[in-house]
Amino acid sequence: MNLTVDITIPTQSDHVPVMSVFGWIIINQHLGYTFDWNLTWADYKAGFGSADADFWLGLEKMHLLTTFQTYRLRVEVQERSTDLWYSAEYWSFKIGDELNDKYRLEVTGYSGDAGDSLQYEGDYDGYNNGTRLGDYNHNGMKFTTYDQDNDLRANSNCAAVRGGGWWYKSCYWACLTCKSGRYSWKTMGFVANSRMMIKPR
Repeated sequence: MNLTVDITIPTQSDHVPVMSVFGWIIINQHLGYTFDWNLTWADYKAGFGSADADFWLGLEKMHLLTTFQTYRLRVEVQERSTDLWYSAEYWSFKIGDELNDKYRLEVTGYSGDAGDSLQYEGDYDGYNNGTRLGDYNHNGMKFTTYDQDNDLRANSNCAAVRGGGWWYKSCYWACLTCKSGRYSWKTMGFVANSRMMIKPR
């Protein structure tokens, strides 16, 4: 059951309208390929979009929520060629602060049928002969946008090329804000629609 609810962000006075699905709060929703996700650091920090459409809650709000309470993460992705939905859940989800961590992603405890694209430790389908093992692991990565490069890829900004802000390493195994040709959860495939949701433990 989908409901629009107002939530309170710790240390902030204004209520924030979000979509709730069986108690899960949607923090990111990407529907189709029309919305331009290639936005600034300030946009991703503050949040943008509409709760019932393309939506990003905001990195600062994610940080405050997950700092003051322990949350789980659920990712739902619709595979592009089959239209079938898959899910990945993480027992813990936390976003670091801006000053010291550049909104670093921390997840643990995967389960589900979509595959663990956030903690992928492999190479790029064997193309690099094992020389880049772990280069696509998003866990522990800082957030990157086209105007603030915090990824570990030398001489390139992952967000600028791939069309959306994300927790890139060098560069990605999952990207739920990327443009259509890069919009993927690679342990499953290319994505048509997706949403990320959190729930207190």
